[in-house]
Amino acid sequence: MTVHRPTLSSWKAFLSRPSLRLASLVFGFLAILAIGTFAYRTEYRAADTRNWVIHSYTIHDKLSELEIELGQARSNAFAYLELQVPSDAKAVRTHTARALEVSAELQQLMADQPRQQERIRAMETLLRNYFAALESCVRPQSCGLPDSPERRAILEDAGNDRDRIHAALAEIRTQEDTLLQRRLAAWDQLYHRNIVIFGLAFAAALLLLLNNFRLQHAEIRKSRELESAQRENAESFRALSARILELQDVERRKIARELHDSVGQYLAALKMNLSQMASGRKRQDVAAFADTIELADRAIAEVRTISHLLHPPLLDELGLQSAASWYVEQFSKRSGIPVQLAFEEITERLPKESELALFRVLQESLTNVYRHTKATRVDVHLSCQNGRVMLVVRDNGQGIPPAVLSRMKAGRAAGIGLAGMSERISDLGGSLLVESHSGGTAIRATLSCEPQAQEPSSESAAVSSSAASSRSA
Repeated sequence: MTVHRPTLSSWKAFLSRPSLRLASLVFGFLAILAIGTFAYRTEYRAADTRNWVIHSYTIHDKLSELEIELGQARSNAFAYLELQVPSDAKAVRTHTARALEVSAELQQLMADQPRQQERIRAMETLLRNYFAALESCVRPQSCGLPDSPERRAILEDAGNDRDRIHAALAEIRTQEDTLLQRRLAAWDQLYHRNIVIFGLAFAAALLLLLNNFRLQHAEIRKSRELESAQRENAESFRALSARILELQDVERRKIARELHDSVGQYLAALKMNLSQMASGRKRQDVAAFADTIELADRAIAEVRTISHLLHPPLLDELGLQSAASWYVEQFSKRSGIPVQLAFEEITERLPKESELALFRVLQESLTNVYRHTKATRVDVHLSCQNGRVMLVVRDNGQGIPPAVLSRMKAGRAAGIGLAGMSERISDLGGSLLVESHSGGTAIRATLSCEPQAQEPSSESAAVSSSAASSRSA
């Protein structure tokens, strides 16, 4: 039994599945939402703990303030007993009142701690006894004479109360210190928990970002591969189209040569024989022979016209201007549509491929005018400026339907008409622009007009010789 183990490519394909990508996105969103909620609750508890820590520090400050007020009251009382300064007696009363206010504030601050409140109440009783003893010493004749047993007894009782007050304050402070340590520990724990939560959130966001970057990189790579494949296909289609057009021209040359050299010669010989036979016949026979000769003349002219339309010999012999002038003249005669020519003189021959491409554009344009546009006038203009030759064919017909025009511009037009011409012009580094509206159509073909030295090929020489023989015939 064979066990198939998953490979790296299979894992990548599995991780790139749309459903898994969507599930990971939903999971990441829920994870971030849960982490955010947990972080919010933790931060809320941390804020509450921080407030309690501040509360404990406030209690510590009040305890210290109470101890200071006790010390100040005692110092002022003994100073009054020694120097009998009235301001010292007043200071004792001030510090005593402030100490009792601090005690009341402590009782309010410890409202959540019943045990501490009991200690505060017990300490407050000691405070009142202690302050009563101090105030009795600052009133005249109420504390006894110096070094009298009465004063020593009062001061001894006040000292005992002060010791018990300090013991109570120490007990309260110890309890608050313990509580403060617990609160600080809880706050520190929540702080570290928040660090962990934010670290997890950052890690989750980073993982999602890396995953998204990986998927985006894969999409870009696929789009580039698709674009490269489309570019290669477009180049292949363009090369195929150019090859088809080239084969079409070669086939036209062959058909033109065959029509001229075979069928045309047969018809010419037939006409000569008919002419010789008609010379010795009766009048009725002569009329019949004359009709036959006329039919042969028409057949010869038609064959010559078809041969020249397929590939005019003038294009190889004299160039684009002569071939275009002849073709326009023949088109105007056969179609009845007047054509206005405006050819600027081109001093040197264009490359053979450029001449052939421009002639085919002219041929196809005039054919479309005759078949589709219902035009009554056509203007043809050929010019060469700044190293570029431009052929413009403009008519006043009904124009090309917008749907057909958009398909042709998008390269989806059927057939090998103007779309094929556009491919041929594009392969030669030029452009073919079609503008059409209800008032007519304009076709502009632009190519480089740099001269190219050409030697007549054997095929063009054959066609040229055939054309010469046809003219002599």
